[in-house]
Amino acid sequence: MRYKLVFTNKITNKALVCSNKSIIGSPWLMAGILCLSFNAMADTVEEKGDSNQVEQLIVTARHVKESAKDIPFTINIIDDKKLVDRRETTLEKALNDTVGVQVISNMGAAKSIRMRGVGSVLPMSGDDSSVSINVDGMPQSKSNTTLNLLDVQRVEVLKGPQGTLFGRNSEAGAINVISKKPTRHFESAFRTEFGQNNQILTEGVISGPLTDQLSARFAVRYDEADSILENVNDHKPVSILRNKIARGTLLWEASELTSISFITEIEDAMGMDDMYMMRPYGHHPKINIPNSSDKNDKNIYRFNLKVEHELDNSLLSSITGYSYSKNDRRSPIYEGKLYHHLSGKTPPSNWSYLTKENLFTQEFRISSKPEAPIFWVAGINYYTNDRHRNTYDVMDVFYPSNALNANIRRQFETDNVGVFGEVTYPVTEKLKLTAGIRQSYEKKNYHAKWLANSIYSENNKGKSTLAFDKQKITDNFTTGRLGLNFLLNDYATLYGLYSRGYKTGGFNDEGTDFATAGRSDQAYKSAYVNAYEIGLKAENNTVGLNTAVFYNDTKREHLMAYNPATFVSVVENYDIRSYGVELDGFWKAPGNLDFTGGIGYTNAKIVGTPNKSLAHVKKHNQVPDTSHWNANLTILHSIPLNLASGISLETQITDRYIGSRQADVQNKFGLKAYNKLDARIAVKTENAEFYVWGDNLLNKSYDLWGYHIPALSHDGPDATIGSPGRGRTLGVGFIYNY
Repeated sequence: MRYKLVFTNKITNKALVCSNKSIIGSPWLMAGILCLSFNAMADTVEEKGDSNQVEQLIVTARHVKESAKDIPFTINIIDDKKLVDRRETTLEKALNDTVGVQVISNMGAAKSIRMRGVGSVLPMSGDDSSVSINVDGMPQSKSNTTLNLLDVQRVEVLKGPQGTLFGRNSEAGAINVISKKPTRHFESAFRTEFGQNNQILTEGVISGPLTDQLSARFAVRYDEADSILENVNDHKPVSILRNKIARGTLLWEASELTSISFITEIEDAMGMDDMYMMRPYGHHPKINIPNSSDKNDKNIYRFNLKVEHELDNSLLSSITGYSYSKNDRRSPIYEGKLYHHLSGKTPPSNWSYLTKENLFTQEFRISSKPEAPIFWVAGINYYTNDRHRNTYDVMDVFYPSNALNANIRRQFETDNVGVFGEVTYPVTEKLKLTAGIRQSYEKKNYHAKWLANSIYSENNKGKSTLAFDKQKITDNFTTGRLGLNFLLNDYATLYGLYSRGYKTGGFNDEGTDFATAGRSDQAYKSAYVNAYEIGLKAENNTVGLNTAVFYNDTKREHLMAYNPATFVSVVENYDIRSYGVELDGFWKAPGNLDFTGGIGYTNAKIVGTPNKSLAHVKKHNQVPDTSHWNANLTILHSIPLNLASGISLETQITDRYIGSRQADVQNKFGLKAYNKLDARIAVKTENAEFYVWGDNLLNKSYDLWGYHIPALSHDGPDATIGSPGRGRTLGVGFIYNY
């Protein structure tokens, strides 16, 4: 939950302490403020009457510019000012402040996104995603959940199945990232930050015309920070997290009716600290691994070509995209403190993964023009992905029969073709009907080669040291939605929507049955969801309130359970039911105060399991990493200073609340609720801004994720592992716009 606690020029320690005891710990504060906002809306409408011209929030959630109020599903918008003021430099950070959205980690390496309890319980592969990520109209792979947000205009979070228009892997929702476009006037910006834990950020943007028809924009950023984990062997951070990203955009306005844009982007992430550690963490989290034994680097190259042409009554669009990514990861298999606790030993070990991925997509669309009386869009999409995942340089003498004691080469090929269309038709002056459908065909090929290393072959005499696997699956599936919008008045819209989402099956990234059991690894099945949503969208220029009640019935959702004691991965499908309610809104209150926030309740349970679950999962277990309550609130206060004309003081305090939740699918243990309180105080002029910032001001200790490790022997101890969030950090920053 995020919110500003102080409405004066000072933030006193007394106010923070009082808030910690009485306000911060309660998600009901958000509900109270939203109710006040609704009353304020009624008062504002009554006072201003028809003269109040509502400023429309324009989005492209359905590939056409339209008001968010006219779309029959929930959309959360994070604009460029929020991204900068909240220091949300990555997609993961931005999503963490969105109600009903969870960014899930499994031992830090397999991040995925879940919305409203819908999504893989534990992802089975790099293609097992339930929320599609689209950057400037181009779909991204699941590995881009940690995507850097550089020079972004806005992020649109679309909740509920979005397969109708966004295709594959949109079972739970979709995320649109829209970067800023070149301008027809010259502009530039510069930002720099310094903070504790050696945090550094430097960013620059320049944009303007090159000729009468051609304009360009270039943005670049570098940031780094020490890992929060310390290695007990050298008393230094395990790694230094470094990000480098650059984007260049060309916009050619060939005529009044035709425009062509080309975007190229390069992103390097180095030192990502995804090591696990034994819980509890203590005040200064420390792990025991050999010096310089951990490496996790990622390189991404993206290219995007978009052509738009305006016809008399419609718009033609072509989007061509290509991306290449490489992730090189090396780490010890056994963390010393954990395995000394489990076995009394600190076994030497190592494994390395190299993943390379090529993605190409082409989409042709024709649609209605913005503000046309009848909305419609139709198109065809082609998607192909070629992913290679190689396991190499493995050394495990503690468990020599580990099937990962080998060089393993895997190739995953995916081809998808989809044809889609959607229309919103005005049945009456106030009632609109929305109907959409998509038909998709998908083919997946899988090839694997396993070659045992010397450790495995010398300790497993008589067993095969070479194995191959080759499989193929195809799928035809239909997704769609049907909804109604009813205009209550100029400020409020009531809607109801049914939608069907679908996610294809695939192949396990970690399977070794083909090497040790003499049979092909089991492919996981497709999953689908029937989703229902009823909501209200109401806003004027002073107050906005969106509410939604949802129910999701998901069949055959995916789980990969992993036993660290035997190195066996279990592939299973589960039925899940989730329901809940969400409220979000804003209030521009008197006294230069702005409130924005949301509160959500989600109840997600496993309601169907295999007859004999090898992962020992029971019906009615809670879906892990999905808290019942989550909330966020931001309060912004701005006042002019009398020092000089045009200078103001802006104070922002934000709080995020995550309720308690189960850590694993077996519900063996839970993770505690927590609040993360951040603040930013800025002195602003027309072009410049100097600010101080603080993250996690209350220095709360919290879990990013958790996992249960069973005992390695009959009478031995078990353990829980996880990863802690960063503690309190303070810093300063400067922004200049020209």
